[in-house]
Amino acid sequence: MPDINLAAYSVFVPPDPFEDHMGPIYYRLEGDARSAGSVHCVLPTHDAHGNYAGGVHGGALLTFADYALCLVAGRAADGGTNSSFAMTVSIAAEFLDGARIGPPLEARGEPLQVTGRLAFARGRITQEGKTIALWSGVCRHVARAKAMARKEENAARPLAAIDQAVPAGFELFATASAYSRHIGPIYIRPEPEGASAVQPTLPRMCNSGGVLHGGYLMSFADSAITRAAALATEMAPSTVSFAAEFLSAGDITAPLATRVEIPRRGKSIAFLRGLVEQNGRGLLSYSATMMLRPRG
Repeated sequence: MPDINLAAYSVFVPPDPFEDHMGPIYYRLEGDARSAGSVHCVLPTHDAHGNYAGGVHGGALLTFADYALCLVAGRAADGGTNSSFAMTVSIAAEFLDGARIGPPLEARGEPLQVTGRLAFARGRITQEGKTIALWSGVCRHVARAKAMARKEENAARPLAAIDQAVPAGFELFATASAYSRHIGPIYIRPEPEGASAVQPTLPRMCNSGGVLHGGYLMSFADSAITRAAALATEMAPSTVSFAAEFLSAGDITAPLATRVEIPRRGKSIAFLRGLVEQNGRGLLSYSATMMLRPRG
């Protein structure tokens, strides 16, 4: 890893199960919390981050962008005192280039505005000096002590036993990418002009607050749109842009489900959208633009 000494970086405490499972992700704080570039995030890449083309999966990039957004926005909200817990309200990412497995990914950001409840930020992901993706988003910030107290309260409450069996008609996506398999088994059902996907939830998919991680929700959605586009077009899709709004929190008592729609597609581009649900409740609304290339 050129010029990056991870011994000078930190990981979040308490641990974040999903970030640790897909990462770990490191950060270093420097300078004024409300200044651009005061947060430096690093994601060492490895084989489990892989997509079909051998590069870094869009879900891993979205998770890294979400991590950077929350850290930049949360630090700006509390002035660097670590007294705030940032939760993503919305995020958008544009993928300018592919990332390789091996060199680390880096992210820096710029706080734009902080209000009583919201924080706005934007930034970029780079690899070896090359810009891979641009991101921007909005976070809601709450007192960290309040968020951790809620986590302990939820942990003390026994979860109801809910069947996470996969519905009839769905088949295991056995040829999923390395990253998708690393996250967990995903099941697909082809639909007219799209596909439906289901994924049982696991403890490693949660954040440090005890609910499903935003990066995990987007990883599930990105895997679903990639498969839907491939089935509908018989081509090799890659995500160009992705936008998401977080509607409510999920847990590990039931599987996630989504129906991917393709409202329009051409010879080289497709537009997709959908809603990630759990027990019929919307968790994440998403839309994406995908580039289509011939397979092989």
